[in-house]
Amino acid sequence: MKIEMPKEWAFETTIEVRASDLNYGNHLANQQFLAFAQEARIRFFAQYGFTELDFGGLSLIQADAAITFKGEGHLGDIVHISLALELTGGSSFNVFYKFINQTKNKLMAEIRTALVCYDYKFGKPAALSEEVHNSNIFG
Repeated sequence: MKIEMPKEWAFETTIEVRASDLNYGNHLANQQFLAFAQEARIRFFAQYGFTELDFGGLSLIQADAAITFKGEGHLGDIVHISLALELTGGSSFNVFYKFINQTKNKLMAEIRTALVCYDYKFGKPAALSEEVHNSNIFG
C-alpha cells in the first residue's frame, strides 16, 4: 500500500535511537516506528496545549496505522520526523509522518495513523471540539 504523503509539514522533531529500541537484528525494531510516531505526535500536540488524553476535552484513540518501511536505523542514529495532519471526518483525522535517518541521510519510513476523538464517559466517538477547531492545529 502506498501512502500519499503531504507536500507540506506542520512539525518536525528528532529522536535518537536507543539500545532499547533495537531488535535482534541490531536495528530499529518495527514496533518502535509507531512509538516514535506517537512521541512526535505528543510533542506536536503539546504546542497547542493538547495531550492524547485531553484533546479539547476528549481522548484520542488510534483506529489504524499504515507503515511503509524504507531503511534501517541503528544505535545512536538521529531520526528526523516530519508530521502533518489531515481532517477526515467530524471526529477523525490522519497523521502523516516521514522518518529520515538524519545520521545517514536516508529515508526510513512513511507512516499514516488514523486517530478518532473518543468520549470514554459515553464509550463512543465524539465530534472534534470547538477548542480543537479554533486552535488552528489543522492549519
